[in-house]
Amino acid sequence: MKSLILAASFVTLAAAAPAIADTESPASCRDLAKQTSVALSGAAGDVNEAKSESRAGLQACNFGLYKNGADHYRKALSLLGK
Repeated sequence: MKSLILAASFVTLAAAAPAIADTESPASCRDLAKQTSVALSGAAGDVNEAKSESRAGLQACNFGLYKNGADHYRKALSLLGK
């Protein structure tokens, strides 16, 4: 019985792995970084929070945390109204 439960756990985990996988890549980080840079260069007003998010995105992407980095870039873009 224990081995049946253990086998079922592995099958469930294996099926869920693709859904958990990080779908972002270095290319998506580069694209989002470029979009954020363009948006920041044309922005007026207080852009400090967006710059902070952009820096956090760069750091995360440099450490290979592409989803985290992309999320920060997207947050910066949303703060800039893009």
